Amino acid sequence: MTEAQQPEHTHDERARAAADSLRSGAASTIEEAIALLPPGPPPPAGLIRRHLEAMDQASKGLGDWWRERLEALEALTQLLDTIAFLLPESTILLTGRTAQGHVDGLSAARVRVIGVEAPHLVDALEQHGFRPPDVSAQRTSLGSMPVVHLFDHLGHQVDCLVLPDVPQAHDGVNLVDGGRVSVLAMERFEAIVEAARRTTSQFSPQSPPRAGD
Repeated sequence: MTEAQQPEHTHDERARAAADSLRSGAASTIEEAIALLPPGPPPPAGLIRRHLEAMDQASKGLGDWWRERLEALEALTQLLDTIAFLLPESTILLTGRTAQGHVDGLSAARVRVIGVEAPHLVDALEQHGFRPPDVSAQRTSLGSMPVVHLFDHLGHQVDCLVLPDVPQAHDGVNLVDGGRVSVLAMERFEAIVEAARRTTSQFSPQSPPRAGD
């Protein structure tokens, strides 16, 4: 039986087991959780995330789950706002799951920083008090481009792909494999954060009525 022919329940059971590893702390990333599974086809990462989300909501309650989600979104926003302040000539775009508001620390948030050089970005951050970040290279349709690996104040990784200001850098195309990818400007990402704030506020404890009200 090929991987494509695996019964749906097999993927589901393996995804649930991987999610259990993440919840227990046996694994800290989806890749680690999959590696801990017995030999077999890897379950889809999205299915693992859905199981983990359901487990977290059941154990923490929706209120705490939304507060943690909002905290992660705001931590990323704070980091990106810092970059925008230090390098106002740059354009910042969020991509992939990050552009859809999925920021959970299980995988690095994906960001494009357009119109600046990587050494300029690194120097600006270091002068602002950041630790020297690691920098790697990523093969893209624009050539080998630097990726600056940052962490927000929650310790969640943020990978900044530094690109020249050319039309392809702004397009909704994956610059590695050529597929379609979600791309979102910071201004529109703030709408996602604000929506999370409104939802979270619905779970905030209500102040008791005052005497005489």
